[in-house]
Amino acid sequence: MRAEELLEQVPIVHRSTTGAEAAKTVAEFRLSGLVVGDANDEPIAVLAGSQLLSVVLPQYVRDDPKLAHAIDEAAADELCAKLNTVTLGELIDAKQLKLKKLPTVLPEDTLLEIATVMDSGHYPIIVVRERDGTYRGVLTMSRVLAAIASAAGQESYLVRLRLERDIIERGQPGFFGGQAGDVPAGGVSAGDVPAGDGEPDGGTPGAR
Repeated sequence: MRAEELLEQVPIVHRSTTGAEAAKTVAEFRLSGLVVGDANDEPIAVLAGSQLLSVVLPQYVRDDPKLAHAIDEAAADELCAKLNTVTLGELIDAKQLKLKKLPTVLPEDTLLEIATVMDSGHYPIIVVRERDGTYRGVLTMSRVLAAIASAAGQESYLVRLRLERDIIERGQPGFFGGQAGDVPAGGVSAGDVPAGDGEPDGGTPGAR
């Protein structure tokens, strides 16, 4: 299978997205990472979903994880609720979240080329673009592994379902808050993403 057969649309978040909204998006779509877009909805970075967990934790718990046992259930829920009051942009500026530049593959790239790029930086999501730079969609780790499992003869109902069913209907705009196209204003600038963080030195086969 090639990239164009596996690509799909995923929710795009922005600087104005709150931490709680980002957590909801990861949960609703069972994503391992979030695609971050600029003001024009152009995907420019990926944010590992696991980073949102650290945002909930007070600094003293990050310094000494054993102190988490001293926080009762009510206080823990209160800490989670604070995600409603902070945006991804604020967390990025405070260096509590770190974005990674998205690597890119071409629509005609093979499973081996896709796997090489994903493995190079342990990326859960990579972008598919035409040679002229036109954005086509993304490849998620779960769908790529479903294709690999199928090619290895380990096809099942759930594997077929993952290959046949997109996270968002193909061709629809970015999804946010339950309605397609209901995307909050504001974006991330290229300066928020570390230069050169998307590809290892020397590049990798299949990366463009």
